[in-house]
Amino acid sequence: MPPRQRNQKSKSRVPTMTAPESIALAINQIDEKKQKLKKAFDDLQAHRSLLSPSLNLSWSDIDTHFTSLQSSLCNRFRLLQSNKTEPPPENTTETPLLWPELKTFCENMDGKGLGKFMVDNSKKRLSINPELAQAVRSASNPAALVLDAIEGSYHCSPSSSPRAIDARRVFVLLLEALLEIKPNLTNELRERARTLASDWRSNIGTKPSEALGFLHLVVVFDLGSVFKMEDLLDYVFLISKYKQATTLSKKLGLDKTRVAGLVQKLLHTGRLLPAITFIYDFEMTDRFRPVNVLKNSLFNSREAAKRVCAEGGNTLKAQNEATDKELSALRLVIKVVKERNLEFEFFEENLEECVQELENLRAQRRQAPKLASPANPQKRPRVATGNNLTTRTQSQQPPLLPDPRHNLQVNPFGFVNSTVPPGLNVPYGNPLAPYGSVPAPAPAPAPAIASRPVYYEQQAGYGLRPQYRPPYFPQ
Repeated sequence: MPPRQRNQKSKSRVPTMTAPESIALAINQIDEKKQKLKKAFDDLQAHRSLLSPSLNLSWSDIDTHFTSLQSSLCNRFRLLQSNKTEPPPENTTETPLLWPELKTFCENMDGKGLGKFMVDNSKKRLSINPELAQAVRSASNPAALVLDAIEGSYHCSPSSSPRAIDARRVFVLLLEALLEIKPNLTNELRERARTLASDWRSNIGTKPSEALGFLHLVVVFDLGSVFKMEDLLDYVFLISKYKQATTLSKKLGLDKTRVAGLVQKLLHTGRLLPAITFIYDFEMTDRFRPVNVLKNSLFNSREAAKRVCAEGGNTLKAQNEATDKELSALRLVIKVVKERNLEFEFFEENLEECVQELENLRAQRRQAPKLASPANPQKRPRVATGNNLTTRTQSQQPPLLPDPRHNLQVNPFGFVNSTVPPGLNVPYGNPLAPYGSVPAPAPAPAPAIASRPVYYEQQAGYGLRPQYRPPYFPQ
């Protein structure tokens, strides 16, 4: 047989994958590809000094983004499989499961085996999750199965070990699957769940992952009346960063009065994103006006940046840390503005300009030591008696802030619109002055930086003092 015919014949024998099979294979390879990306990112970080100052991504940001994409793909793939309404053609088989072991454990009511299998494969839990609810549904007693799985793996290792942390994540998936199924609960099952919840609660401490699993257990087995609502509310605050926080709060029966107190606490502690999520999910925008909340968050971040500079002696390190804090706050507000469609109420372009100005300021600080270095390194500068002028200017000069007597114009975001001398490209004035400030004329003394914390309800706008009680504050 000619070689060409042999090659064609061998190719025809290679089985071709269907579209769902190829999608399933690609989803299973996401974790492996993410590990390769992590290695490439670490290699890139080794050359961080050569990168642009505006490139300040962390691996945590990248990992969160790709994890979100992975979860979305898994959910869409599950939806695609469940929405097939047309009958399959003859002589064809159903789409193969990615994890057939799940159904086997559930049909056999092997809860301990199911728990161990999921903990062992916890790194692939995002691809397991789309098939989990259907597998649990196939059990003769889903609630008993999940309790067996959790009880069999709960004390598998010390609570602070990586395996125990993975186990808690797996428990949340099992309880979420059970919540989707809405199983029948007997008194015996609720009593088993109550005993497990009491044991679980003793290990929560300040660990959000433990609180997340505990609250799922309370919600699924209807144990809200067993515990004090104030304690449950504290655990909700602890898990506020998780996407399930508002859903669990509603199932726990939190009313708007308690939620309003929770929102205030979140804003007091600087947790802007969770606060905004609760405001919208509980339809409280009339009580907490989002635009005012965002403006006050920006104002407080600027005040915090000033305090960081003052407490750090206005050193270069302190100024850079202050800039990073304010940049993070600005980017967070921009994200909320885009996600909640607040562009018409909030001038986003001004925020983008502020981000660019702060990035330029940080870049200029980075270049300043290079520009200030002497042309001939062998020449030593003349040493004068007493402190050096530059050191005295940077370290000993009292903080200088804009004073109304100097006729300095302050824009709505708290930035000074000062006149920059020719040849000096500095967004905020004198580079030797404290962060975000400009030098005051010599005859006038400079006011001191506020030392006490600024809370969100004390301000009505970013850089503007309130004339009356903020309208979004709960009445």
